[in-house]
Amino acid sequence: MLRSFIFTTLITLIGTAFRPALSPTFDSISGTWKRTGMSLVEATGKTTDMMAVMNNAMPCSKDITYTFISDGQMKTAVPDACGAMKKTIEDMNVNGHWSISGQKVTVTTTMKGIPPATYEVSFQGNTMTWVFNFSDNPKAPNPTKAKRMTIVYQRV
Repeated sequence: MLRSFIFTTLITLIGTAFRPALSPTFDSISGTWKRTGMSLVEATGKTTDMMAVMNNAMPCSKDITYTFISDGQMKTAVPDACGAMKKTIEDMNVNGHWSISGQKVTVTTTMKGIPPATYEVSFQGNTMTWVFNFSDNPKAPNPTKAKRMTIVYQRV
């Protein structure tokens, strides 16, 4: 009996150790999220809290929500407190689409001059983290020669 228990435990542990990490799915991302953090790592290694910069310049930005619809569409809800910027921000995101493959999310838009953007995505509870590596997105504008930008979302 003890031998069977030990054998079963070992098989379970070995199976768990070699199981591939679960990839995010459309269901994982689908829903409404609020951006709670955004940081930029420059080529020099300096990190800038872009969320603080954005909230300082436009305080209403902390209340913007992003809805990822399971058919691949994206919707952005901008609070009225953003005034004239509300329409501009919503128009910028009106034609956004997203897709997922493995650990990567690709966002595309029909806005002229904006290339598709690919992010590494991960989850921890109700927190979703997207990492944009500029080296993986060579067509992305990068005037500061930044290395990466990390965006953190909280499910609402």
